[in-house]
Amino acid sequence: MKRQGDNWTRTQISLDKHEYDLAKMQAAAIGISLAEFIRRAVREHLPVRGEGAWMKYAGFVATGDPHSSRSIDELVYGTKD
Repeated sequence: MKRQGDNWTRTQISLDKHEYDLAKMQAAAIGISLAEFIRRAVREHLPVRGEGAWMKYAGFVATGDPHSSRSIDELVYGTKD
């Protein structure tokens, strides 16, 4: 195993039979190993490197409005009274 300067840590996890079977089937369905499937699942729930956890959602929703960033305060905090 080699990646980014051989920076791997091996770990062992336990899954019940149902979880294992479902994960194995899903991995096969998308053409990856069970190990890669689990790595992706873990990565999906971790914050982006060097960023806050919320950053993984940045750009997630497209409004189609090229000026949507101008109204972000209204979206987050509500309209001004």
